[in-house]
This record gives sequence, C-alpha cells and structure tokens, in this order.
Amino acid sequence: MILMDATASSIKGVLDNLHVQLSILEAQIKADERNKAEFERHLTTLNTKKSELEARVRQSEEWAKKYDTEVGPFADRYKQMTADIGGIYDKAKVGHAKGIVLLEKEFGYHPAFKRPGDSFFGIPFRPI
Repeated sequence: MILMDATASSIKGVLDNLHVQLSILEAQIKADERNKAEFERHLTTLNTKKSELEARVRQSEEWAKKYDTEVGPFADRYKQMTADIGGIYDKAKVGHAKGIVLLEKEFGYHPAFKRPGDSFFGIPFRPI
C-alpha cells in the first residue's frame, strides 16, 4: 500500500507539473497570437502606405512623360525666343546710341540737360 501511495503521489506530481507546463505554454501561445495580430495590423498599415506611394510614383511618372511631350518643346522654344530677343535688344541699344549722336550733331541736343533757347527737347533714355 505504501508503494501504491508513493506511485500515486509520483503520478500526481508529474500530472501537476505537466498541468503547470501546459498553462505556461497556453499563456505563451495567447501572447504570440496577440503579437501576431499586432504585427499583421502594422503590416497592413505598411502595405497600404506602400500602395499609396506606388500610386504617387506612377502619377509622377505619367506627369513627367506628359510634361516632356507637351510642355518640354514649349520650354525649349521659349529659351530660343528669349535668346533672339536678347539679340534684338542689343541691336536696339546700338541704334538708340546712334540716334542720340545724330540728335547731338544735327540739332545741338545735349542729353544731360536742356539749355535755354534749345528748340528740341526730350528725355534721355539709356537702355541697360
């Protein structure tokens, strides 16, 4: 009978030990499931953000293609026109300077001031 009591006691001890280990494992499994759910929520958020960023990249690429085909040629033409205008303006400055010399020579015009008795009047303009 003593042997039976010792055996029963040993079995009860093993069962209690297994029950404690099972409770610990179940608690760890629940914690892992909570962590997995949190990770999946975070992963979903990141995937949503990734999709939004990819959509923005596609929109930007489409805009860049459209700009290159529709606006780019006009920008190049604008640069050419402004270069042409610079040449025209340089010629106008030379012509203006020649006109001032002609006025001084033919009409006694003085660009800095008007003298009493001068019949010609005007305001000097010097382009930059």
